[in-house]
Amino acid sequence: MRAAVATVAALSLAGCQSSPGGAEKRSVDEGYLLGAADAVKQLYWAKQALEAPDGSRPDGRVEYYTWEESGVARDGRRLAPETVAHPVFIPSPAPAGTQGP
Repeated sequence: MRAAVATVAALSLAGCQSSPGGAEKRSVDEGYLLGAADAVKQLYWAKQALEAPDGSRPDGRVEYYTWEESGVARDGRRLAPETVAHPVFIPSPAPAGTQGP
């Protein structure tokens, strides 16, 4: 009898191996990873659409704005200076007469 009571007490104090919050956290982590992967895919396809060789891309041009980064970080660390180029899409103006009132 004493062994049965000790076994029941041990099981009640130990509880289950898996906690209900563990499954919820795992699903939140998986959802975050899926969302991050989806954002990367959307960025990739947007860039592909802008650089498409056929006529499906919007009218305009891509210009690269360049500037020289100094060799000093905001926190004072010294870094190697580098030239940074950032692409910017500039849409062509709409033909006359197609603009709204």
